[in-house]
Amino acid sequence: MKKSLNHTFTFKSLVPSIFEKLHWFHRQLYPFLLKFAGVVCIVIFTIWGLKEVWNTLTDLSIFKVNPATLTFNVPPWMDNRFSEDIKQVEALHRHYSLYERDIANRIATIYGDMVVIKKVDVVKRVFPNKLNIRFTMRRPFALIKKGENSYLVDEEGVLLPKEYYKFSDVDYISPYIQSRRLSRLPLPGKEWNDKKIKAGVALVKFLRINNIHNLFGIVTVDVTNVHREKYSRGSDIILWTENNTQIRWGCSSLFKSPDELTDEEKLQNLLSIAKIEGTSLKQMEYVDVRWSKPVGKRWGN
Repeated sequence: MKKSLNHTFTFKSLVPSIFEKLHWFHRQLYPFLLKFAGVVCIVIFTIWGLKEVWNTLTDLSIFKVNPATLTFNVPPWMDNRFSEDIKQVEALHRHYSLYERDIANRIATIYGDMVVIKKVDVVKRVFPNKLNIRFTMRRPFALIKKGENSYLVDEEGVLLPKEYYKFSDVDYISPYIQSRRLSRLPLPGKEWNDKKIKAGVALVKFLRINNIHNLFGIVTVDVTNVHREKYSRGSDIILWTENNTQIRWGCSSLFKSPDELTDEEKLQNLLSIAKIEGTSLKQMEYVDVRWSKPVGKRWGN
């Protein structure tokens, strides 16, 4: 009984002490917490106010640019129509702030989806309201003809829209590639996955590097018989000169026949014939350069 009374007395004596401490903490901490809350509110409102001021300033027209109003310096082989059509892209018909997040990436994505643009090299902000944009354009490499239809492809065999390119005073229309049979036409901007096209592009590249098309007046690379299913002694590729002479070139270097010469060796055969007949080959109905000993036939013989 005595022990229980002692415990009760001890508990009652502790209660005033606890309340005194709580009161002391209240007196000490309340002003601090009040000041802290005030400072936090001031900081929050300051940040919010600065953000609103920033948004207002960056939304001013002086910092706005509309890509649809940009001017472009197009390559000499491109038609000016491209400069006008590129402004009609719907995604570009809005004003962008130069301070917008990822503006460069967004503009690059929009332009990068265009068929004639191979890649976007640079989209650089020039303050206060300009964009410096540099593209790598898809340049035509060869003209493809099938009957009355003609097409343009670049060096990778990608089909290009003809309306954006010039057809005079340009080097990519000669010699042109011809075939009576071609695979299905791809969509513009897609690779034309046709072995005849690939063979023609590869040979045109070889001819131009060595300036053979100009030296011999070659106007057409006929790839109709490339990659024939049945074996034939006929020439896969025939080059036609402006004097209507056939140069029987044979297989493409891409699908080389084991018994034919390389392109370089065929070229040496052609040059050896030119030493005798001249580079115009106007007296020749055809020359065959596929084998180690070149042969030919004159008109009327």
